[in-house]
Amino acid sequence: MQIDFPKLGKELSQALIAALKSDSAKIKALAISEGEQLAFALTRIGGLLARREIDAEEAAILARIQRNASEAVLASLAEVSRVAAGKAIKAAIKSVLTSSLGQSPIAVILKAADA
Repeated sequence: MQIDFPKLGKELSQALIAALKSDSAKIKALAISEGEQLAFALTRIGGLLARREIDAEEAAILARIQRNASEAVLASLAEVSRVAAGKAIKAAIKSVLTSSLGQSPIAVILKAADA
């Protein structure tokens, strides 16, 4: 049996795009929220410094703490992206296995790779 590579590519692409679209919106919203929180924290630190409630050294320490916290959040978003990518690949493989290509030699390879 010959494999219809254009059809296979189209099915995989469509399934990947569909799976990633739903997760990418969540990741974007979380990244925007973190950016807003960082801006708020830095504004507060700047206000404390301007009112001389803290000195420059304390402001730098507080800014570094906030920067590190934001980096941790964004790093976790990268991990969420990796999880989303894994889910997308599984969805794409499942779509091929349940399609007309599910009986093709490529299905045997995909099943073995997913095991």
